[in-house]
Amino acid sequence: MFWFAFVVKAHNEFNSTEPVKINGSYPDVLCTQPVIPKNELHRKTDDNFNSAEDRDLIDMLHRSLDIVLGSSSREMFNKIWSQTLTVPFFLIIVLFPLINFKSPTFFTKFNALGTVSVLYILTFILVKGIKWGIHMDTSLKIPEFQKTFPALTGTLALAYFIHNCILSIVRNQRHPENNGRDLSIAYVLVTATYVFVGIFFYICFPLPKNCIEDNLLNNFVNSDIMAFVARIFLFFQMVTVFPLLLFILRIQVLSLFFHSVYPSLKHVLVLNAILIVVCLVFATQLPQIGTIIRFSGALCGLVYVFTLPCVVYLLALRRHSSLTWPIVAIHVVVIVLGLLNFIAQFLILGQT
Repeated sequence: MFWFAFVVKAHNEFNSTEPVKINGSYPDVLCTQPVIPKNELHRKTDDNFNSAEDRDLIDMLHRSLDIVLGSSSREMFNKIWSQTLTVPFFLIIVLFPLINFKSPTFFTKFNALGTVSVLYILTFILVKGIKWGIHMDTSLKIPEFQKTFPALTGTLALAYFIHNCILSIVRNQRHPENNGRDLSIAYVLVTATYVFVGIFFYICFPLPKNCIEDNLLNNFVNSDIMAFVARIFLFFQMVTVFPLLLFILRIQVLSLFFHSVYPSLKHVLVLNAILIVVCLVFATQLPQIGTIIRFSGALCGLVYVFTLPCVVYLLALRRHSSLTWPIVAIHVVVIVLGLLNFIAQFLILGQT
């Protein structure tokens, strides 16, 4: 089943009108950017884009689909199996039953299985990096400031906002006295993971750095077996993380309005249905993970990071009659910075 899904996915991407360039010196990576400076390419004769090996792979995929489906059915199948129009709806069949469980233990233990995916992806990046070697142009001048910096601040705001999920995860710990230790270990491991993948993949990536996608697996050709397995593991990880995230949202929303984390199955089904519809809208209309992350981060950060803490603190000072205008001014500036961060996400649309 996985192999057939891989064949279909490869068929869809190779038939895309999006410009795809494959470097002959490093046939396992590709660049979807329409324009690449020639002085940054690792060339071999005429750049060897779309080599004979790649064309043979395309022909093989087409023949495989013809054998499985019949040539008359292939065009119809392409309409039915669309990664942005139909596949998200297929995933509902798998995910919707998983997000309605009542026990919080199920979500935390089920999510722990995603660790296997993380370990494989780290190994995958390490193997590829060693194979490619270091590819850094030390003479290249890196700008210290770019007008697209709000893309980073939006993402960082989401990283900080997601901290509010920690209480929902650790509230059911059997030994809460170990929360400090466990969270410290978790922060160290997460930081090491992000730093390793981000830096190591960047310095070893053999094509121009502007070719790196927001999902780095999109930089690998479909014929790469390790990348194919990494996509399977990434899918498995997302399947384990998604129910946990919706469980956290369920706790926060239902506790606010109904003072219970599980008022009834009906309440949970309605809330999860609304969340699924929102996810479907974005998956079909805006399948750009980087844009979604920075916008959601800037919006949630505006509310949870910049506004609510300041408002709560100011109200506490007012209750104790210790509120002063300088303190109000400072906290208003913090809130305005959060608002500007959110507005800036619209100003850089199409530039990142």
